[in-house]
Amino acid sequence: MSLLERLLGDDTPDEQVDLESRQNEADEALRDATERAGYAVEDCGVTGVAVVNEGPDGEPVVVPIARFSLGEDVEDPDMDLVWDLVGEAVDAVQDPFDDVFVRHYDIQFTFDGDELFEAEECRRIALTDDLVDRFATDPGFGIDDLREAVVAADDIDDAIAPVAWGECKNYSRTTNAAIVTAGAAAAAGASASAASCAGAGAAGGGGGAC
Repeated sequence: MSLLERLLGDDTPDEQVDLESRQNEADEALRDATERAGYAVEDCGVTGVAVVNEGPDGEPVVVPIARFSLGEDVEDPDMDLVWDLVGEAVDAVQDPFDDVFVRHYDIQFTFDGDELFEAEECRRIALTDDLVDRFATDPGFGIDDLREAVVAADDIDDAIAPVAWGECKNYSRTTNAAIVTAGAAAAAGASASAASCAGAGAAGGGGGAC
């Protein structure tokens, strides 16, 4: 039985427990950092981990998902703030997922809505594992450098990282994928009622207020 089949079954595989633990660690780090810095966001969290494939040795191939709610009154997000928040998200997720096979990192922003999963707009910045590692480990590669690198490498295909400011991807509606979040694996194609933002990244789960 494949990893995805086991994730979608009744039992809880060890890989799911491990990913939940990593998600919780990253979520706590992100919320603490955002609160300490006093960013003007309504909510934030590492809302899920999409398992999108299985490696040659059976290891999960994942997409960690962080999300920020910028507020219902925000129609045109401040991109300097957006990228500052990207930096906080990278710092929070890099260490817990450093030894996991990461396809890319999704950092999502909802706005024009009043809650984390209730917004008119949802946009994402998708970062490759290499860019995240470089930002986390190279003191000479700051947030402006990361932003420049993502914008320069982004192309017309918003499905493939890096993505500078694309539509959010709904992994719960992706064939052959599972969402690990808040102690549950959500079947691909399941109802996304808990994620009313069109194209939201995870069906359920979420961090506390920041």
